Amino acid sequence: MASFRPIPDDPATALQLARTAIRSRSDPESEVVPFLSAVEQEITAGSARGILRVRDGRAVGIALWSPPQPAGLTVEVLYLASGWQTPEEYRRFYSEIEERVGPVAFAPGRLAGLSELAEDQVMAGLGFSRFSRSEMRYPPDAPPPPERPAPGLRRAEAADAPELARLHEAAYRGQLDRYLFQLDPEPHRDAEIQVREILGGRWGEWLAGASFVVSPSRPIVAATLVVRAPYGPLIADVMVDPSRQGEGLGRAVLTATVRDLRARGESVIVLNVTDGNDRAIRLYERTGFVRSLGPSHGWYSTARVPVAPSRA
Repeated sequence: MASFRPIPDDPATALQLARTAIRSRSDPESEVVPFLSAVEQEITAGSARGILRVRDGRAVGIALWSPPQPAGLTVEVLYLASGWQTPEEYRRFYSEIEERVGPVAFAPGRLAGLSELAEDQVMAGLGFSRFSRSEMRYPPDAPPPPERPAPGLRRAEAADAPELARLHEAAYRGQLDRYLFQLDPEPHRDAEIQVREILGGRWGEWLAGASFVVSPSRPIVAATLVVRAPYGPLIADVMVDPSRQGEGLGRAVLTATVRDLRARGESVIVLNVTDGNDRAIRLYERTGFVRSLGPSHGWYSTARVPVAPSRA
């Protein structure tokens, strides 16, 4: 029977297992280094949320998770040591986590020691479905895209926050991305918090001059929101009102953002996309973005995350 040890009781073992776990996921080095660094800092500081799984006095696994969100836990690291990497042991580990902490909404991909088929079978049996995300970049040696005017195209302002929240709620309704970053179970409050945190600089300085909206008259029907990440500008949101999709508004605001950033001398322009969001991927590719990292896969609980089918 497995027992558990709090991470702060044995940080040295937790560090060793966390490093092995993260490096075993086959993610690109540019993704591994910052994530591993953050995990190491949390374990060293004693602030990491998680447990060590112990059998016969020896730590044979580790699980780390972020603070609980409305949909449930996001497990960021789940790993069993060699000799324990069987489908049954992974199933038990997930069940033990849920018994101790609560329901899991999101889980990391790549269960060490299992084939892809075995991993699929384990996670499907636990009620999870696979999803993938990729980073896309505008090529630094490519010219800026041709200008695409739209009635009411202008730079975003802080005073637009209420309208941006309304648009955020509409654009992400029923989509996986809403639940990946959800902070409040009530959709409109959640959208208000998401927009407030972007404009307030939680994810990096908000680049208002490079963020654009289409607002021929209230309400705002399309927008980009851009922040400064450690590696350069990150387009955190590209939003179009579902009732106005297909009119070229998303391409208008995205093109305006890329042209503005290029005019400011920025060479690194990044956004992230969930695979299966075919409409968004086509928009980004037509604007000139190319996949630069990923896809990296994870799992979401079909019981905890009611995702609508992707709209092509």
